[in-house]
Amino acid sequence: MQEFLNRCEPFFGEQGLDILAKKTIAISGLGGVGGGTFLALVRCGCSDFRLAENGIFDPPDMNRQAAAFGHSMDRPKLEVYVELARSINPDIVIRTWPEGITTENMEKFIQGADAYIGVIDAEKGADLKAMTPAILQRHNVAMFTAGVIGFGAIMINYNPEIMTDDEFFQLVKMGSKGEPELLPSFLTRNFSPSVIKRFQQGLARSTTPTTAIGGLASNALLANEVVIYLLKNTDLVDREAIFAPRFVTLDFMTLGMKIDSLVKSRF
Repeated sequence: MQEFLNRCEPFFGEQGLDILAKKTIAISGLGGVGGGTFLALVRCGCSDFRLAENGIFDPPDMNRQAAAFGHSMDRPKLEVYVELARSINPDIVIRTWPEGITTENMEKFIQGADAYIGVIDAEKGADLKAMTPAILQRHNVAMFTAGVIGFGAIMINYNPEIMTDDEFFQLVKMGSKGEPELLPSFLTRNFSPSVIKRFQQGLARSTTPTTAIGGLASNALLANEVVIYLLKNTDLVDREAIFAPRFVTLDFMTLGMKIDSLVKSRF
């Protein structure tokens, strides 16, 4: 066991650490959600990763991204995160996709992974997101994703055997009255009204508003759920991972954490 894991061992045991070390985790996007989640998983003993990111650090990243500092500005995010991970665990296995995820490489990136963390920015990669459900179903790979909402986060994960993101967002597009919603009610009912108001104002300026607190919330939710999933069928975890149509919201403004669902009668 690596010495840096000696305080994790009481929780995971040798069995859990061995499982986590052998699982392959694919992460597309090392921004405010993906980067911090990656480092949290490294610190939990996960040691086999595929990383896809073609971005460069710039000053606005410093309000929330785990590796965004003055000395990392103008450097490739992928390069910086690989350095940080190897400084924690020199034996870590990392395969990199510096070109980022593309329609040509996405299948190879996901195939054979034990978990896929898909955290490409919401406004990017529409073509990639459209092809994701079929690839996940073809290779039976679960997808984990989260987003920053003010002083909190929302986490929606997809098990292809239960519900795809296509199916989830088809439900989201229609409100309770069967009409399209400007901002889905599953957001407005789970977060502080003042946070939602400011969130909408930021979006109206074509800027996705974020805080460091929301970024950390996303990192914690996502890393925890991936660990729960990877340790399934052991006595090390007390529950199964949450998958759509169920989802999790965490709002530090109201100190509220909820497990919600779009299909309450079925799940």
